[in-house]
Amino acid sequence: MTTTRSAKRRIAVIAAASMSVGACEFISPIEANPNAVPEATVDQLFTGVQVMTYFQSTSGLSRIGSIWTQQMRGVNRQHEGFDEYSITEADFNDEFNNFYTGGGLVDVRAAIAQAEAGGRIHYAGILKIHEAYLAGLAASFYGDIPYTEAATDVEFPAVDDQATVYAAVQALLDEAIADLGSGTGGAGPGAIDMAFAGNTANWIAVAHSLKARFHMHWAEVNGTSSYTAARDEALLGVRAVAGDWKTRFGTGATEENPWFQFMRDRGGDIAAGDYLLPQMVANSDPRIGFYYSSPYAAGTSVLSPTGVGVNAFDFPIVTCAETLFIEAEARFQLADEPGARTAANAALDCEEAEWAVDLSAVQTAITGASGAALFDLITYQKYVAQFLNPDVFNDYKRTCRPAITERATGMPGRLFYGDDERKSNPNIDPPNVGSNGKYNDNDPTPC
Repeated sequence: MTTTRSAKRRIAVIAAASMSVGACEFISPIEANPNAVPEATVDQLFTGVQVMTYFQSTSGLSRIGSIWTQQMRGVNRQHEGFDEYSITEADFNDEFNNFYTGGGLVDVRAAIAQAEAGGRIHYAGILKIHEAYLAGLAASFYGDIPYTEAATDVEFPAVDDQATVYAAVQALLDEAIADLGSGTGGAGPGAIDMAFAGNTANWIAVAHSLKARFHMHWAEVNGTSSYTAARDEALLGVRAVAGDWKTRFGTGATEENPWFQFMRDRGGDIAAGDYLLPQMVANSDPRIGFYYSSPYAAGTSVLSPTGVGVNAFDFPIVTCAETLFIEAEARFQLADEPGARTAANAALDCEEAEWAVDLSAVQTAITGASGAALFDLITYQKYVAQFLNPDVFNDYKRTCRPAITERATGMPGRLFYGDDERKSNPNIDPPNVGSNGKYNDNDPTPC
């Protein structure tokens, strides 16, 4: 690890320093962060935004998504209840609040305003990508959310329809792409940007990949138009491992990633899930040793101590594998099976480069598949590649793949609003858990 890399990691993982081991959430967001000082600079604000972005992508939403799609299993205490779809407003209160405070929407919008006022248009574009990612992630799990009037002087921000939030996110990503393509972008963030050190080409590709992802979130509603838009954006997105957007974590006590902390201190609560691990064993998948500990057994195996379970593991947020699998699924749905095969095999090339494994047998199977068999291979391989990424939950809701056996009560399609927001904002309607809604508007035909 270089000195520069180590310094970046130390900054990034401040979020792991403050912990709460209560009955509900395990890891709390930072209480003392660069955003807490008066008159925070754009660099201080951006550092906090990156920290919160990494935290939101690897903590509670990652855990619940992985449990409900059976990559992992809740086996004890609160998470055993989650495994049976038992959730309350309080369970994901922190996750809901974090979209707005402590490096969330309030700070990212303040940073954008500073960057634009200073003529730092490239910097503003990078910040807009972070806002779009956080807002899209929030809308994907919670549905209708306060967004347009959030982080303003409005005391009780209105709740925007889920579709309105997604449209705003797509427009914001378009703004970001235009900002980053500006020939007079001013000074970028440089080393403050822990992902790409301000490289505009990398961030433009990430923005296109996020646009592709969010178009796919509406494919169940919009059909052909969403698949076409997702395909076209994927063609401009991240297409090589070197362009993957990842978190930044380290080995120090305040640097370790949230999954490592959780498995270390509450490891008895979560283990390998009922579906993914047995499938990887049956398929002799060479990635299994990077994902799970041996001996490989659902319900007892945990995260690999030499792979994703390492304290300094950098979790992917947006990758070339995801982008190419989006293209593959979109092409399949647009009746372009040859193109779907080519894109899916290119996605597996990304996986081979990421893990230094041989997936040629899977590529051969994809090359020879058609119809439903091809669709199943594309969606399953994306499910494997997106291990612990919160977006696996959205893929499952859209495709009903992989063919997991849901628990008896049926998987919810959304999380409840945090009770802090419901109690403090009269626009959160209806004001009770029982009628808080089970599915979001982009999921009209639940699995």
